[in-house]
Amino acid sequence: MKKHTLIPIFIFLILSTSFNGSAQKITENNQITLYLQQLDSLGADTTDFTYLFNVGYYIIYSGKNDMGNALMEYALSKFDSINEEDYRSWSVLNTKNGNYSIAIDKLEKAMQINPQTIGGYYSWVLLYYYRDYKKSLNILEQYDAYTPNFSDAPSGEDIHYLKGLCHMQMGNYQTAINEFNTYINNLVSTHGEDFVDVYTFVQKGRCLTQLGLFEEAITSFEKAITYYKDCTEAYYFMGLTQVKMNKKEMAYNNFKIALNMINKGEKSFDVYVELFHEIYPQQIEQAIETYCK
Repeated sequence: MKKHTLIPIFIFLILSTSFNGSAQKITENNQITLYLQQLDSLGADTTDFTYLFNVGYYIIYSGKNDMGNALMEYALSKFDSINEEDYRSWSVLNTKNGNYSIAIDKLEKAMQINPQTIGGYYSWVLLYYYRDYKKSLNILEQYDAYTPNFSDAPSGEDIHYLKGLCHMQMGNYQTAINEFNTYINNLVSTHGEDFVDVYTFVQKGRCLTQLGLFEEAITSFEKAITYYKDCTEAYYFMGLTQVKMNKKEMAYNNFKIALNMINKGEKSFDVYVELFHEIYPQQIEQAIETYCK
């Protein structure tokens, strides 16, 4: 048995930059003989298919999608059985690297094996990465039904908050508010309102604004600021609401606060996706120019 270390993986990743042309040709022909020979020469056990699967994962992480996917496909074809986690693992970096057709195909296969295990992650990915709100909501509802007396948290976010985001993006503002309130009330009863993700109040305020409930929206934005004084987004969206209320001086003040904060780096963001409440300095500057001059 050959010794498994991370060194062969990293050497292989470095050396593989010299084989870009060959790697592409091999991938197109669905042949990985050269990959296996190269790994074998570096001391890897190419008969350990779990190991090869993980090597493929790290190769995709390095950005060599064709090579990594070919190796993962080969390794998985040698497994005695494939479970939902194998397919989910295969999908993760393909989603992050923008190989969406591959990622969705693997997630669909994972869902066919075990929707109760995969549904939470798949719905979250559909919401944030693929922006398929209807399908995400359907899977969230299915996932939530498995535990009717428990609030699940797919990928660490409350399921009612996620359902609220889906409804908000689909224009179902009152239903979105209901979902946000369910999340808030559940957490208030168990831990206290200060445990609620402050952006829930921001999203709720935005929905209230869409329904013309401006005073309630302002209260929601102010609540976000109460629990997180540097919530740039709350100041910005509160300013937009105040514009609709014809309170332009108050709107201007909040836009200026938001602009000052965002220029200091106070801004929520994600490395891979744009958040639903994400804002940019140019938006704030445009709001000031449009509504407050």
